[in-house]
Amino acid sequence: MRTTLIVALLFMLMFSCNRKPAPPGQSEIPGETETGGKFGIKSGIVEYKASMMGFETTQVLYFDQFGALQANEILMEMMGTKMRTQNITKEGYTYNFDPDKKTGSKMALSNEINFSDLSDEIIKEWNLKEEGKETVLDRECVKYSADREGMNMKGYYWVWKGIVLKMEMDMATSKMVMEAVSVEENPEVPAGKFEVPADIRFQ
Repeated sequence: MRTTLIVALLFMLMFSCNRKPAPPGQSEIPGETETGGKFGIKSGIVEYKASMMGFETTQVLYFDQFGALQANEILMEMMGTKMRTQNITKEGYTYNFDPDKKTGSKMALSNEINFSDLSDEIIKEWNLKEEGKETVLDRECVKYSADREGMNMKGYYWVWKGIVLKMEMDMATSKMVMEAVSVEENPEVPAGKFEVPADIRFQ
């Protein structure tokens, strides 16, 4: 149960891909013409280390088409057992699944924190404020403070080209710290990374 909660919070706080996709051929980033536009580079692979509720996790984000396609892999170890969870966002849906148990959930996309196109609604909901600039992995980031009172979450995001490179969030009973340890810019990401396995039973 705790594992499920940790994974859910990881996706919600950083990589919940619930957003309204841009129309075909448009971008949400000024000057771009590709579909999507959540991030300021076309493709990337970002590896993170995270600590939450006493557990250490590794997360890898793969994206292409400026974030229109995203895949996340979370690896963690609990009581000597290694576990992994995956998330794929494409074509208006986000798919969360366990590739070993072959079970998962499918959800239609809605709004989220899109740092490349912050809406007034999201700014108000999360009480987002710019707190200057700081460097993470030799990349200049905009630092945002966030305070979502309704969910008792308060902390900071460090954002580079729309990509969260670091996050510190205090919650009701725990604290989550997550930071990128490597960033690969504009790699060739295999198309298979964004393919939803046919043998997963989605609810």
